[in-house]
Amino acid sequence: MLILTPTTARSSEGAKQRSSVTLEWSVTDPLAIGLAFLSNIAIHESGHYLVAEGVGARDASLKFFSQEDGAFFLGLSTVRNLPEESSITYKLGGEIAASYTFEFALQGYRQRPTTYNAALLFFSGTDLFWYTAFAFYLAPAEDARYDPVGIREVTGFSRGTLLGAASAQLAANAYRVWSGTDRVVPSFSYDRRSALLNLTLRF
Repeated sequence: MLILTPTTARSSEGAKQRSSVTLEWSVTDPLAIGLAFLSNIAIHESGHYLVAEGVGARDASLKFFSQEDGAFFLGLSTVRNLPEESSITYKLGGEIAASYTFEFALQGYRQRPTTYNAALLFFSGTDLFWYTAFAFYLAPAEDARYDPVGIREVTGFSRGTLLGAASAQLAANAYRVWSGTDRVVPSFSYDRRSALLNLTLRF
């Protein structure tokens, strides 16, 4: 669900004008980019794990770069005895964690732009979009273990609706990086029974 919420504008100090940072390339940058990629995957999957632990599920586990039943997963979280009422929160746990990662990376990038911060900003800010596009349109088959497919099965939302929500989040994230302001802020609100994707407009 996409909710538009008008609030009073608040710009962080040092982030009141359009971003014009230029990063210089060095031989250590590929390592920093790779580390940011792995960091985002680890935090994403940890989000599922923490939700599972929080709602009292059993045997929560994490796997990375695994092949399961013919499908490849950069990260895979599994759980037993997950309360049905917490299914949507669990399936969105990775994206909730990625949204926090984006906020952390954005503040770090504004204060001290580094290759790692920039890469982490990119991976976390595009996480929901690329995962949704891959799960529905690029993967050989729709697999319920892919978060967007599982979310569609639980909510009944169409592929287009979910991709539209992911696109709105992506556009808002990109605007915040480009403009250096926080006039449009996507975020998640959630409890053990529900999860919402919010889009806050600050005037």
